[in-house]
Amino acid sequence: MGAARSPLAPLALLGALALWLGLRAGFAGGRAPPRLRGERLAARVSASYLERQGPKDSDVPFAGTAATGPETAVDFKKRPFGILRYQPGQGGKGAMAMEIIPTSRYPGDPQGQAFLAGVTGGSVVKSIAGVNVLNEDFGKIMDMLDDEVADPRFSKSTALAMEQQGGRLAEPAGTPIPVVFATIPGYVYKGAELKQDGQDGFAR
Repeated sequence: MGAARSPLAPLALLGALALWLGLRAGFAGGRAPPRLRGERLAARVSASYLERQGPKDSDVPFAGTAATGPETAVDFKKRPFGILRYQPGQGGKGAMAMEIIPTSRYPGDPQGQAFLAGVTGGSVVKSIAGVNVLNEDFGKIMDMLDDEVADPRFSKSTALAMEQQGGRLAEPAGTPIPVVFATIPGYVYKGAELKQDGQDGFAR
């Protein structure tokens, strides 16, 4: 007569099988938890922000001092402003607003401020709190704005302008911040048009 089998053996086998299937499903097709997906949604724009982002494309070069066209003035009451990316000018001087969030989701939405004020992609930052920055270092302008951008996609030209930059070049301007944007006559914006993706807000 054979030895009696332990009644616990089948249960242990089933438990191990369930654990293996659960781990396999998590690695094969599981989505990242919402908390982890959301960690990349907002990154503060400062003199060192490019250290967190790799180059994405090459922007059309521009000179900040060439921004002599029509102006748009806006008082940003809070951060973020609704500008997803900034591009440096030639020689790392000046800053151009790129990829504006094209809507205001609700009254007082901070990310709709740029759109409601009429700021468009390709507008150059002319002054911040009354200080002319057309020929200022890109990193200093970013530190003065201290903006926050959602899932930033920075260009190769921005990376090149900032790779040698380290530390803070200016203190953030206090809110509300009066900022004047100016256009470059003849400049044609070729940046991305943003679309709402339903998960992370707006993307290319």
